[in-house]
Amino acid sequence: MRILIATNNPSKLERVRQLLAGTGIEALSPADLGIPAVDVEEGNDLDQNAEAKAKAYAGKTDLPILGMDTAFVIPGENIEPAMVKRNALDGRDESSMTCDEIANAMVEFYRKIAARHGGTAKALWKDVFALILPDGSVKREYGERPVTLTGEVRGKVDPHLPLRSMYIVESTGKYTADHTPEEHLIELRPYQDALKRLLGIG
Repeated sequence: MRILIATNNPSKLERVRQLLAGTGIEALSPADLGIPAVDVEEGNDLDQNAEAKAKAYAGKTDLPILGMDTAFVIPGENIEPAMVKRNALDGRDESSMTCDEIANAMVEFYRKIAARHGGTAKALWKDVFALILPDGSVKREYGERPVTLTGEVRGKVDPHLPLRSMYIVESTGKYTADHTPEEHLIELRPYQDALKRLLGIG
């Protein structure tokens, strides 16, 4: 089975491919199918965002299309969890910034949040998946990944997933930079399980 992943983020695409390896699901990018990238304006509703990302490619392929969105929830912080990047940019024009500049802004923004909480803050990734099938119907699934945000940057910052260098994963007790390959899968198991439920695979 082949599916189109409605993202232009290479790190997110690689994550999905890793988590679906060996399942018989081939995860393709828009570029793999010769489809121009589409930017979708995101709001604060994860379900709507995930579905809108998938719908942006509807009619461009006969494959099922997977849209994804994620919120970073930090209790006690008056920020919009679904706007992880925009919170950090604070109105700055993303199109005028490089990927590294955006990543640095995100690291500094969330580092200050950790500092306000005494150096660490309990947080939660909420993942939403929307799969648009060829008949137009939509299926959804959800996952949650608890972490502890810190003010420390551990390891190399992935400019496409910059916050991964800043938190300790609850399920492993480690920074992601310190994970073994097995611990990496443990961290992402809720994400993987949601994908498998959505795609109907064991």
